Amino acid sequence: MKVLYNISTLLILSATICGNVTAQKLDVGLLLGGAYYYGDVVNELEPTTMRAAVGGFLRYRLGTRFAIKAYGGFNKVSGDDQLSESKWQKERNWTFETNILEGSLLLEWNLIEDRNRGRRFANPFIPYLFGGVGMFNFTPKSDYNGELQSLAPLQLSGVAYTRDAICVPFGFGARYYIARKFQIGLELGVRYTNTSYIDDIAPDNVYQDPSTTPFPTLTQYYYARSSANRNPGDLRSKMGNVKEGTGSNGLNKFLGASDFYVTTGLTASYTIGEARGGSSGGSRGRNYGKSIRCPRFY
Repeated sequence: MKVLYNISTLLILSATICGNVTAQKLDVGLLLGGAYYYGDVVNELEPTTMRAAVGGFLRYRLGTRFAIKAYGGFNKVSGDDQLSESKWQKERNWTFETNILEGSLLLEWNLIEDRNRGRRFANPFIPYLFGGVGMFNFTPKSDYNGELQSLAPLQLSGVAYTRDAICVPFGFGARYYIARKFQIGLELGVRYTNTSYIDDIAPDNVYQDPSTTPFPTLTQYYYARSSANRNPGDLRSKMGNVKEGTGSNGLNKFLGASDFYVTTGLTASYTIGEARGGSSGGSRGRNYGKSIRCPRFY
């Protein structure tokens, strides 16, 4: 898959670049936590749909305020219409789960200067903001007689969509030095995407005549779940429009064109190389993390 090749290339290139710079500027780390999705099925706050998220990253420090981070992660997201407050969604009765493989390049901005590579800690607690761009591959699936069936090839909404997409990650976090070269933290990141098919349906998708789809028997099987009007031409999704009952609001209309997912979790990172000086060379870098004496004028 092209996007997986691009993700691998991005991470290898980042590792190569980082491997050729001063070692004490490079952190290697892990993220363990959960992933949450918002789209045509989950468009209300429903924490029970959160699934696992795991990732790894390389962080190269450009100075005390900024860092570049290459991130690669695996996320699982899911949704179930029966958990919605919308009567129409309950009648549609759609359920799915999706595996997401992501690779992204991020810029971190430390709200407090990171000067903790000297003999003393200057600021052990570092809150930060981040943003960037990434690519991901997703594989929506749903139950078929007790086994998970990949949905994209079925074209249940009559659309042959690609499973490779672009995401725009942004969020915030905080990390804390528990030792000179070891940090732990918390991070929350939103991934806004350019696809609405993470759940296999998009706003204003319509039910098809099963005989016109690539796998009519499977199409009929999944359509049969719904007790809503599912004649050809009827809406399969009302995301972005006024839905029956509760669950419709301005946020749905604004965000309805695309799905997004959220990752949150604990982070742990280790600084490679000698933990000295926080800047790039010179006496200025050697002073980071040390106590500063008052100037003497005599």
